[in-house]
Amino acid sequence: MNQRLRLALVMMVALLLGLAVSEVLSRSAAFRDLAGRLAGRGRLVALAHGKGIYETDLGEDEPGAAELVVLENLRRVAGNETVAPAAVDREVALLEAQFGDDKTFRKALRINGLFISALRDKVTNQLRGLAWLEKQVRPATPVTERECREFYEAHRDLFVQPVRFRASHLFLAAHAETPRELFEEKERAIATFATRLSKGETLSALATAASEDEASKPRGGDLGYFSETRTPPEFIAEIKKLRVGETSKPFRSHLGFHIAQVTEIRDARFLTFEEARSEISLALANKRRAHLITQFTGNLSRSE
Repeated sequence: MNQRLRLALVMMVALLLGLAVSEVLSRSAAFRDLAGRLAGRGRLVALAHGKGIYETDLGEDEPGAAELVVLENLRRVAGNETVAPAAVDREVALLEAQFGDDKTFRKALRINGLFISALRDKVTNQLRGLAWLEKQVRPATPVTERECREFYEAHRDLFVQPVRFRASHLFLAAHAETPRELFEEKERAIATFATRLSKGETLSALATAASEDEASKPRGGDLGYFSETRTPPEFIAEIKKLRVGETSKPFRSHLGFHIAQVTEIRDARFLTFEEARSEISLALANKRRAHLITQFTGNLSRSE
């Protein structure tokens, strides 16, 4: 699929997922394409891991007719949409920010034979297209309570909350690249903390004073609730050995050394309909929007 058709699709998808216009442009292929042209790298051919691959990187990029029809038809049907000048200002400023300063930005415009007025026209047309698409899609995608409930009853197995643990830990960083001398120092330190715990000091107090997990340290090492699927396997393996209130011996993960204490275990359970309703509604609406995207793409690709 050529870049310009991807541009239309990216705008539609991003809009339908509820992104703000500035987010649409800054994250999309459309924005990167325009930035690439201004920087003299040609058209954007593809995105790979968030980085643009441009025409000059590959040597060629043949434009086709289908994508031109899509964009021309979108421009035509959206021609009466109103776009506030302030909205255009925001998007132009966002693009300019990619070049560091105004001088570099305007130099890039000149090199590519563009004036700021032409750039504003391009941005205005994009925003008009987004406004038009929003009007077409949003009224057609409401999801009823009945639809949500029917989906919930037919897919109860999807709405299971797994066993969740709540634990605290004292952590000393010692990853694979840690110098041997420092690694051994951390190993001795974690053993010392284990001895202090055995003599009556609390994990909470020790974690607050010495843990190297800056996120949990202010909370006495409290990690909050977590499930097995979202936790490093070597850590969860030790947690599952403990009962509520028990404290582990020192153990090592790929991040470093830990002493952990389980404070609560919540059994697996089915989510109620009320708990799952918002996610169901979003999923059904997105499915409906995906179908509408296909329809709009087909309609916009027809020349008249």
